[in-house]
Amino acid sequence: MMLRCIFYLLFCLPLSLTAQLWPGNLGLPIVNIDFGTGRGQALAAGETPLGFTGGCPGTGKYSIEHFLFGCATGGWNQLIGDHTGDYEGNYMLVNAANSPGTILVRTVDGLCGNTTYQLSAFIAGIMNNLVCNGIPALPNLKLSLESVSGTVLASTTTGEMQLSFDKIWKEYGVFYTMGPVPEPLVIRISSTTTGPCGIAFIMDDITLKAAGGDINVTLNGANTTEIDLCKGYSSPVVLDATYAGYADPVLQWQRSIDSGKTWQNIPGAAAARYSVPQRDDSAILFHLGIAERVNAGNQNCTIYSQVISTNVHALPNHIPLQQVLGCLGKPLELRPSPDFSTYQWTDPGGQQSNNTLLVIPSLQNADAGLYTVLLTGSFGCSVTDSFQVNIFPGTSVSTTSEYNICEGTVVNLAATGDGTFLWTPATSLSNAGIGNPVTTPKDSILYKVVLTNIYGCRDSAYVKINVFKNAEADAGPDKTILLGDTVLLNGSVKGTAVNYYWSPSATISNTSTLVTPAYSFTETSYTLNAVSTKGCGNASSVVTVKVYKDIFIPTAFSPNADGTNDVYYPPRINSFQLISFTIFNRLGVKAFHTTNNNIGWDGTINGNPQDAGTYVYYMVMKSPAGKLINRKGSIVLLK
Repeated sequence: MMLRCIFYLLFCLPLSLTAQLWPGNLGLPIVNIDFGTGRGQALAAGETPLGFTGGCPGTGKYSIEHFLFGCATGGWNQLIGDHTGDYEGNYMLVNAANSPGTILVRTVDGLCGNTTYQLSAFIAGIMNNLVCNGIPALPNLKLSLESVSGTVLASTTTGEMQLSFDKIWKEYGVFYTMGPVPEPLVIRISSTTTGPCGIAFIMDDITLKAAGGDINVTLNGANTTEIDLCKGYSSPVVLDATYAGYADPVLQWQRSIDSGKTWQNIPGAAAARYSVPQRDDSAILFHLGIAERVNAGNQNCTIYSQVISTNVHALPNHIPLQQVLGCLGKPLELRPSPDFSTYQWTDPGGQQSNNTLLVIPSLQNADAGLYTVLLTGSFGCSVTDSFQVNIFPGTSVSTTSEYNICEGTVVNLAATGDGTFLWTPATSLSNAGIGNPVTTPKDSILYKVVLTNIYGCRDSAYVKINVFKNAEADAGPDKTILLGDTVLLNGSVKGTAVNYYWSPSATISNTSTLVTPAYSFTETSYTLNAVSTKGCGNASSVVTVKVYKDIFIPTAFSPNADGTNDVYYPPRINSFQLISFTIFNRLGVKAFHTTNNNIGWDGTINGNPQDAGTYVYYMVMKSPAGKLINRKGSIVLLK
């Protein structure tokens, strides 16, 4: 009885003497005005005398927004997101200039006697010194709890919100203790200042909650609010509550499986200690609710502890027991599941290692047995991979590791050992499943031979075959030059590591280059010689250079479609450039013109066959030395 009286003296006075947030624990929101998300909607009729508008509100209006900037010509700060930092979360934006009085009002019923209630709201000033020529009226809001008759039961003010270029949210609150007989409460937020310019602010998360004495919950004896567990955990999870300030309390633990959106009573959990049942997965929140016995079961009168989060995680994926073939004298690598934070190996003899992989360089019979590795992943969840290593006789393959051959050479591969053979790739092999296949590779290749004995033990080796290409030579097409001119020999060679030279050397500038000038005075045959330094043969090719004293120009042709001498071509001399070749008829009419000695006259003009007779040609050519050669003469068109 004495405790009840003290509590009443502290908290049951008709008018709160404080203007601060409740220092103890609170209940769930009885009223929660958070203005939603996305496109804002007007408040219900009667909740505000202000007019609703979109965007930046004018004098005496409000809007529900989540993304605004540039209001009042930059005099209002950027208004992005609600007080929680949610960019989609709305707030109530108010322009209360010349509008003192109520901003928001709501009546709440269904409350409990002898219970304290806290009204709180998050409010921020939004004006900077660019607004109202730097002298706006500053907001000063009043939060009050009233009776339905208009009596102010408790109130507080925010004080003047100073100009700033930062939007700083602050929570303001006031609380009131109901008498023994409950009555409705009126929530009212009003503006206490007036002026022709200014008084702009935003509000969010206006709540009314029951308020009570302290409740503290420990988790396994520690002041922590969360625990991560792994599937199959065996250690208990115990919640212990201590509380003060309650005369005749009734306790009830609740849980939430949807991140606190909804809560359910836990049947039979009505004591200060609650042992959380063991489970294999899921995240569950817990808290303890306390109400005076006369109000038990009424959420509007219940005070709740802090929320305790318990999360049971599934075990990470891993591989089951593996039977491992171990081959005597051979290395063995045990590879567990990847992507764990730590690894702890234990071998059959009890020796431990923290390496990611376990490598045994040379297996012996004593290495047989069960190997385990403890794998630890996220949240400390661990699983065990295990490997049963069985030791069998090993085998070894022996072979020549490298061959150097010339193109087209047959190679007899030879691998020896106890077991069956498999060569890869099978390219060019006579039989990939024997120890001594025959191959004639066209290009260099790397073979792998795997030897497998009757126990499944393997050994492998690589055989590299370097194929050297045979020597080839090409001196190029025959050439034609005028006496005293120089011709360019264009040779080419193929093969691996080939040396080459021209002969005879007397009239060649450089016999050791593939492209070289020659200046023969008589018809000469030049030989390009290619010699393989890898022993893959020699090759030669001959080009003949014909030397004329003058340009030979044919004097007649017969365009009669008999397949012989039907087209008259300009002269073709190697290294000489045709500048112009023109043919005229007896009347001086141009019959043909070209600058390409691969194009000739077919005896027509504009597609019309010309008469037999004599025609005149004019030709200009340029020698390799840049000298222009002019020729004029006649040709006869025969039928």
